[in-house]
Amino acid sequence: MTSPFTLTLVAALALACACGVLSIFVVLRRWAFIGEGIGHSGLGGAGTAWLAALALPALDGPGPTYAFVVVFCLLTALAIGYLSRAQRVNEDAAIGIFLVASLAWGFLAQQVYFQRFGRNPYGFDTYLFGQIRNFGGEFALASVAVSAAVLLTAAVLWRPILAYCFDPLTAQTSGVRAGLVHYLLMLLLGLVVVIGVRVAGSVLVTALLVLPGTTALALSRRMGVVVACAIGVGVVGAGGGLLVNARWNHVPVGPSIVLILFAQFVAARVIATVRGT
Repeated sequence: MTSPFTLTLVAALALACACGVLSIFVVLRRWAFIGEGIGHSGLGGAGTAWLAALALPALDGPGPTYAFVVVFCLLTALAIGYLSRAQRVNEDAAIGIFLVASLAWGFLAQQVYFQRFGRNPYGFDTYLFGQIRNFGGEFALASVAVSAAVLLTAAVLWRPILAYCFDPLTAQTSGVRAGLVHYLLMLLLGLVVVIGVRVAGSVLVTALLVLPGTTALALSRRMGVVVACAIGVGVVGAGGGLLVNARWNHVPVGPSIVLILFAQFVAARVIATVRGT
């Protein structure tokens, strides 16, 4: 029988690989806070589940709550994509709109739930700060499946996605279906955020979508090297954060992952400075 630690390690490393690749596109498109916007929608989705549980007690549990989180993350990703597409709303503004609205809705729902039952609802701390301990085999399998889908999609559509990230207008005039690539990236980001909010929490999931790519691009401009470095940085961060939590249980996984990722970024910048790049 597979141990809980092995399952959580599999989930964390699978997420790290997917985020490592997507972080390259996020950095090139300057979508640094898109993970924050989509991630916070997870708290809004959980808040909707908590309010629904007031009328339907059967919804007061981990399964229904996470289902609401998944739906909200994916819908928010598409909504941000729609508003930012063709500059209906500035990309930063679109992300900010959903970020603050989802946070407000989630906290409002938490307070209503607390007033009714005298305790915080299931998952309140998890969806803010993450908790990767004691994942079941189903979640580990889902993490691997989502990561495999992201990596396969990126591999098959690497050139059009990269062209779009560097210059959407030029890519479109060159025959790239920019609209399709735009929404596809949003969906892929939504999928990894769905996994990420369980690992690092909505507050910290942005780091997984920014730091690996930024660190890798500081070390090289050759895309093959950049991809390998980004995945490696993500794996070291996720695996290291989990090992820190296993050694010191009072240290949460999310902040540990972020600090290890940040340390790698600082090291990469030092190396780049020494090399004069």
